[in-house]
Amino acid sequence: MTPFLHHPRTAGEARNRRWLDRSASFVWKQFADGVGLRVFMIAPAGHRPESKAPAVMFFHGGMWMLDYVSEFSSWALHLASRGIVCFLPEYRTHARFDVKADEIVQDGLDAWVWLHRNAEALGVDPDCITVAGSDAGGLMALHTAMQPAKRRSWWKFFEKPVLPLMPAAVAIFRGVVDTEAREARQLNAKGLSGKSAVSLNPCDLFRPHLPPLFCAHGFEDPLLDCGMREWFCDVWQKLGNKAEFVICPGVDHTLTNFEVNPTAFEKMLLAWETFMVEQQLWPASAAEPTALME
Repeated sequence: MTPFLHHPRTAGEARNRRWLDRSASFVWKQFADGVGLRVFMIAPAGHRPESKAPAVMFFHGGMWMLDYVSEFSSWALHLASRGIVCFLPEYRTHARFDVKADEIVQDGLDAWVWLHRNAEALGVDPDCITVAGSDAGGLMALHTAMQPAKRRSWWKFFEKPVLPLMPAAVAIFRGVVDTEAREARQLNAKGLSGKSAVSLNPCDLFRPHLPPLFCAHGFEDPLLDCGMREWFCDVWQKLGNKAEFVICPGVDHTLTNFEVNPTAFEKMLLAWETFMVEQQLWPASAAEPTALME
């Protein structure tokens, strides 16, 4: 089985990796050549199959250049202390595999479906699963939430559209939202130009009946434009969907790293937790402002 954890570059990354190594893991996808993709599970103390707890699946960032599945392990430990079960899946990146962009996105969709199908056995409420991600992982999270609705038959005038399987909410942290924008050229994957870029573009997947969206972005991010995310959330809302956009002043592309700017990070995390409580997806205790991260 191929190891997916990249060599840690900092003490913080090494700590995140150790936390991940101690957690439970499952092979969620197996390929004919023997390669298996794992998902790591970090759960609250005393978690049991009958718990029916809310959950988050985190897709790591790295612009498909890094296998950085440990990115959200510290987040997962914190959320587990608030009663949230967290899943961190491996997916194929161009760093190790000769894969195209649509195959990477499909890994994200398959991981989400795997979690939903196995929710009961894992002690998770299938109606309270959130997907989240950073940069390219944010793009993957959006695709799980924005699958097109099926067209209704012409004679069924008063029926609602048949909605696809969707997560209860989606959260993106400095996420990629437009695959045709100049900034998307940083994505390290084949098949992300021309028609492929259009077919994978979340901007072409807007519709009513999307799940609630939380989006946070560093105002000083030199790689991904803050204004584009604000526009994305605005369009989301104008279609009748719920969305919250949080600008993090003085924060750059290190938005997801607690150690770089702890004050800004904790404000962002509390805003997300409060949003999730307001959607009635997380318990009220999840938004307590004390001792956010240690």
